[in-house]
Amino acid sequence: MRTGIYGGTFSPPHNGHVSAATAFLEQARLDRLLIMPSLISPHKPTAEDDVPQRRIDMLRLAFEGDPRVSVCDYEINRGGVSYTYLTLGHFYKEGDTLCFLTGSDMFLTLDEWKNPQRIFDLCEIWCMSRTGDDEAALSAKKDVYREKYGAKCFFCTGDAVVASSTGVRERLRRGDPVDDLLPGRVLGYINENDLYGAKNVGIKEYIKERLSGGRYEHSIGVALTAERIGKELGLPESSLWRLVRAGYLHDITKEMSTEEQLSYLSGTEVDPDYLSCPQTLHQLSGAAYAKKVFNCDDRVAHMILYHCTGSPDMDLCDKIVFLSDFVEPGRRYEACIRLREELLSQPLTEEHVCRVFADCCKRQLEHIEEKGGAVHRLTRQTYEKEKNKMAENEKITDLSGASSDQIAERIRQILDEKLAQNIEVINVADRTVVTDHFVICNATSTTHVKALADEVEDALASQGVRPYHTDGIAGGEWYVLDYGTVIVHIFVKSAREFYKLDRLWQDKKPSGNEE
Repeated sequence: MRTGIYGGTFSPPHNGHVSAATAFLEQARLDRLLIMPSLISPHKPTAEDDVPQRRIDMLRLAFEGDPRVSVCDYEINRGGVSYTYLTLGHFYKEGDTLCFLTGSDMFLTLDEWKNPQRIFDLCEIWCMSRTGDDEAALSAKKDVYREKYGAKCFFCTGDAVVASSTGVRERLRRGDPVDDLLPGRVLGYINENDLYGAKNVGIKEYIKERLSGGRYEHSIGVALTAERIGKELGLPESSLWRLVRAGYLHDITKEMSTEEQLSYLSGTEVDPDYLSCPQTLHQLSGAAYAKKVFNCDDRVAHMILYHCTGSPDMDLCDKIVFLSDFVEPGRRYEACIRLREELLSQPLTEEHVCRVFADCCKRQLEHIEEKGGAVHRLTRQTYEKEKNKMAENEKITDLSGASSDQIAERIRQILDEKLAQNIEVINVADRTVVTDHFVICNATSTTHVKALADEVEDALASQGVRPYHTDGIAGGEWYVLDYGTVIVHIFVKSAREFYKLDRLWQDKKPSGNEE
């Protein structure tokens, strides 16, 4: 029996995966092929809002109809990081042959994987080689593996299908068609469940039909500017596609009459400020329209709801959409050009974006007052809050002599502003001499894990506090920053649930404080 194993995140499975599997089946002369979606990949991040069962469902749709192919949930059910040597050991059977398929980029790094000798002992390695690969480098690496590990390596060739899961997700969130990249049934499943922001494709087509040419181009500019800012800040993909969606829809009702806008607010008490400042009414009606017509979630609706006036309770994504409305490349007003130059004058950090946002609020308020127009009270409230916040941040300049409580609270604030989830500050001073506090939170991807860690480290360094030690663990799914009296643990959700670190210390509380 010759059994093939083809592993990966498959988020989502695309035509390149199907093409590689078909070539592998034929050229390795397999009796069966197991498609093995990982739970926590040690090599690359799993997409945000990941639900493993959905990846399994998509894989079954992608490979439906070929009796030689089975989708296996072994790694997902096993839990933890999906290490190849463990999977091969589970499926190894004396007298049978295991064949493992890897891409050319991964083939070149196999000796850096966990327990490479075990991997080479258990299976034949089949490298999927494509046009454009460095054949000399692949052949040289094959010789190294044979000489050093006794490995049996083969090359598998096939027609080039230019596709990547990352690229598919990017096209979906931007509203670009992916029909040529995905099996039809997989695309149907993605659209039905709005995975990776798939509705943005239809929304982009919709606004092109409904908005004037200039308004459409502006909406595209806002969406892509918001995406760019979010990417540079390291926001999770689940935030990026929502930023794009809000950008596309933020002006969806702006070209409607007041009466038509109010019809979408039927049954809602409209704040009189919107009627005295009618240029802001479209943010209110636009949020209602987005929810009614496109079933947008509250996060997207909230970004639309305050993109003109601002609001004292705006989060980072709300501010990004607000700011993008002013600085997208199509804006030619002098004030917008200066603001855009200010934003791009240095690398984007959350602190810089918030500072430019505050400046934008100030300029907007001054411009309206200078023209003698009515100012929505939310605009004043937003500016006052941002001004006070900037002043407060100026005071927080030195934490070098701060207590562990103050440092832990500052870290909590940084994580919260960077969209970390389920943040817990656990006081363990009475239970261990190792530290006084653990700060634990969820990130939505390995990219987000690193972005959160970098933000904490950079922000505290600017205030005189540097970690004694930092470390990325479990393939980037867990990051630790050790500040002595405070230790920070940043996990993706699945890793946090697997290691149960916060539960461990909560259970140690002397006064039964169990979940």
